[in-house]
Amino acid sequence: MNRMLAPRFILICFCLVSVEAELSEERYLFYPGSLVVLPQDGREVYYEAFAAAQCEVRIEICVLEDPLILQSLMDAILRGIKVKVIVDKGKYDTDPMEQANLAEYVTSVGGELHLSNPIFPRSFPKVILIDQTAVLIGTACLDTETFMQYRDYVYVSDDANIIESLSALFENDWFYSVPPGFPYPTFNPTPVIRPPNLIISPVNASFQLVSLFQMARFSLDVSSELLGNPTLESELMAAVARGVEVRLISPQFVNSATPAEQALQILSLNQLKAAGVIVHVTLPPESALYPYMHARTAIVDKKIGYLGSISLSPNSITFNREAGLYLNTKHFVDKLHAHFENDFLNKSTLY
Repeated sequence: MNRMLAPRFILICFCLVSVEAELSEERYLFYPGSLVVLPQDGREVYYEAFAAAQCEVRIEICVLEDPLILQSLMDAILRGIKVKVIVDKGKYDTDPMEQANLAEYVTSVGGELHLSNPIFPRSFPKVILIDQTAVLIGTACLDTETFMQYRDYVYVSDDANIIESLSALFENDWFYSVPPGFPYPTFNPTPVIRPPNLIISPVNASFQLVSLFQMARFSLDVSSELLGNPTLESELMAAVARGVEVRLISPQFVNSATPAEQALQILSLNQLKAAGVIVHVTLPPESALYPYMHARTAIVDKKIGYLGSISLSPNSITFNREAGLYLNTKHFVDKLHAHFENDFLNKSTLY
């Protein structure tokens, strides 16, 4: 049967063990509602998640290169856990270290690897599904630099609707992606997104983030590694015009940026500042104490918090495959806001 004509999203996995039941007393990051802050919280949430898996681990992410994370993933494979990984094709093709490490720790021991469909200029979801019981979604890539000097966040959810939708997204994107060296399908659709607080690019991200920014009445705190999207930046400026205090943290100098990307970053910083956005930047030399702002977050009126892979870059809401989530739970919003406040006041510089 023609593979392109018969997509099947069938999961044969009957592991219904709760997240809590798999946690020992020593584990403290992998539990429902946990918001992990990088780099200070380190790799533990990933180690704990892979150790808790009873059936399968599915990862859809921009880059998976870190040897310590991969060793933990390999340990899961060797004890019989089914592991499937989708990484961004563009990153993979230009990163020999990622290629070598994925071969050593994943495919050589029975894990499965796909490269994202190039219909998406970039495929950057940061999603890890553990069985059918939990999902890690956040802002962090899994390369070594993340754990050294990047500000990032990871949220652990056991929400069945979120898990079901992200599982369907993974299986869909797995079907329309291929192992290295294989020919790609000419298209890659998106399954129906049911949870109202789940954001998937390029399908509903523009509407969702514009709507979120337009909710702000008193304050809007935003962080983004990349800038340059006129739609989203216009909403920040419009919020200022209606009396909202808008604050932004972003790197002044973007790691690995092309000259054009860096020029766009400076242009956006200048335009946002001129419009009344209070702009802070992270500057070299970044470190664990003064981290590089890689996180994509938003906090609306200290009541709603967003995190995910979707940034204020030109393509993030319109062409890339990305994923994000917003929540109004008090613990989540308060912790996200506290770390934004600390970064804004103590670990970034007024632009």
